[in-house]
Amino acid sequence: MAQEREVTLYGKLADPMGALVRVGGGEHEEPVCAVRARVAALEPRLGELLADPRVRACIDGTMATDGALVGPGHSVEFIPVVSGG
Repeated sequence: MAQEREVTLYGKLADPMGALVRVGGGEHEEPVCAVRARVAALEPRLGELLADPRVRACIDGTMATDGALVGPGHSVEFIPVVSGG
């Protein structure tokens, strides 16, 4: 049975679709880059924003590389670069 994976988006990443999105693939382990691709495919503008290499991923609250593995039940978050003065 296919399970959805919940992904939290922060800052400008949340603008196109909101702070919480659901994608397939939650029933198995996959790399962060696969989760990123699933989320990016939901909406063109979101895809553009996630393509920025400065966007960071977190798995269960820990920063992770695109090659890190996300298991079933793990939380995934994407955080954009924040600038200010």
